[in-house]
Amino acid sequence: MFEFDELEKVLPFEAVAVFGAGSAEVDGLYEDTGVQAHGASIFRHSDFSDTLLAREKCGDRLGWLIGVNRRPMYGIRTEAAQCPATGWRSFEGEAPVPRVEGFASSADACARLAQAWSEEAEALNRKSRFKASAEVYKRVLGIPVLPTARRAEIHALRAKNFRQLAESRKKVHSDGEAEEDPLHGLAAEWAIQEAEEALEHDPKCFLAGWEGAIAAKHIGWWNKGRSLAKKAMQAVPAGAAHRSQRETASTLFLLMAEEEQQEKQRKVAEMQQARDQQQPDVDQKELDWAKAVAIQLNEALKAEDFKRPHHQVWKLIGPGLKKQDADRLFSEIRQLVWEKWNSIAWQHGYRTSWDAIARKSFCARVVDAANTGFAPEVKTLIKEMEDRTCLGWPEIAEAVEKIKYDETWAYTKRDDGTWGTWDGPTSM
Repeated sequence: MFEFDELEKVLPFEAVAVFGAGSAEVDGLYEDTGVQAHGASIFRHSDFSDTLLAREKCGDRLGWLIGVNRRPMYGIRTEAAQCPATGWRSFEGEAPVPRVEGFASSADACARLAQAWSEEAEALNRKSRFKASAEVYKRVLGIPVLPTARRAEIHALRAKNFRQLAESRKKVHSDGEAEEDPLHGLAAEWAIQEAEEALEHDPKCFLAGWEGAIAAKHIGWWNKGRSLAKKAMQAVPAGAAHRSQRETASTLFLLMAEEEQQEKQRKVAEMQQARDQQQPDVDQKELDWAKAVAIQLNEALKAEDFKRPHHQVWKLIGPGLKKQDADRLFSEIRQLVWEKWNSIAWQHGYRTSWDAIARKSFCARVVDAANTGFAPEVKTLIKEMEDRTCLGWPEIAEAVEKIKYDETWAYTKRDDGTWGTWDGPTSM
């Protein structure tokens, strides 16, 4: 019986893997066109139709030639009916010359090409040429026949390259302070994107989850990082042999949660510090005025002759009351309030007896002081007056017409569990 490897050597080539050439455009997968020249098949590049590998005649001798758009790039003189792997020489192509390996199946040629390019990418990575390494891995992803798990692994390795690129983008000044390069965060985002694509091909790719989580941690994408770390934990096979991987991924998950909390605390502290250092841009006399006026207004509403009619009017308000009746009753309460406040407002130059604009200006001046944050007692007094009058502060000066919304058209879930528009009006 024949050994399989020996039998495969004598089979005609279905595809050829070309790699390592100085002119990178000739590298790639060459497939049998079904056309022959000088007793051998012509092979065409899988990406570039004008790049061919064929047996050619030069004078009285035969050989093999790799040409691009009729330009001879690399060749070898040989009588062999199948192209040899080594011994090629350069014509118009750049050094070094390529390695040319033929295979009886396209799948084997793709696997060999992926292996060769991956080795090239790893060598570039060891030299810290991370972006160049990622570009080579991108060429691997362009190979037509690539198993799903292998494709996921290549995406994960690209994620590693981009993560390393992101970490190397940090610049350090002579004073020791670090400055972020503009491409720092962008490279980390590329790493996360590659990791997520790898996990779409193979959810069990631990390297993808790990590298994506590290990259997300690097730029403070905490939610994304925890999600990827969790996927890394889920990708680890069960059993004691992989316990260390599971523990490493879970530690990363907890570390990101801790760092996120620390960052939030740091930002809160920075905001508080900035607030403390900010000089108050307020007039202390205005704050004192607002406090004195608020005390006067609140005391006026405690008088017995205000509380009695106010309480009697308020008792008339209840569920089912028509809007116009409710507006009339609240208007009476508002009138009772200003009967007590007009004299106070006049003391400060506001003619509130007949001028609604004066009322609004008077109330706005008081509440503006409360909103500065430097007069908490004024804010407390305003809240007490709102509770006492049963009116919001803007409504004490003048009635506020609330906007009505009609959502009868809205698509929603009904009480009976069906979906559709509202069964009745929803005006507010």
